[in-house]
Amino acid sequence: MSLEESAGKISRKDAVEAVAKELGVPNENVGLIRIDGESGSRKAVARFYVYTSMELKARLQPRHLTERMLTKEEREKLKQERKKPAPAAAAEAKK
Repeated sequence: MSLEESAGKISRKDAVEAVAKELGVPNENVGLIRIDGESGSRKAVARFYVYTSMELKARLQPRHLTERMLTKEEREKLKQERKKPAPAAAAEAKK
């Protein structure tokens, strides 16, 4: 999709919202793959995948692409949750 007059100004979240609105699908079903600016113009070219369901998106889209859409606070919270050991693993580590 071509985003006119958007290079350097549009956020990932805004780009997903624009595509979802244009296609008439929920924002959660649109996965942004990349945004590239074109040399010598203000046009941005973006690649999106549109999924039929959230479950399919969660299964097929790489985790790091989904995490890019999170706010800084949400990413920090997710990072802290990953650092916590699982309860079963913690119990076995004590043995």
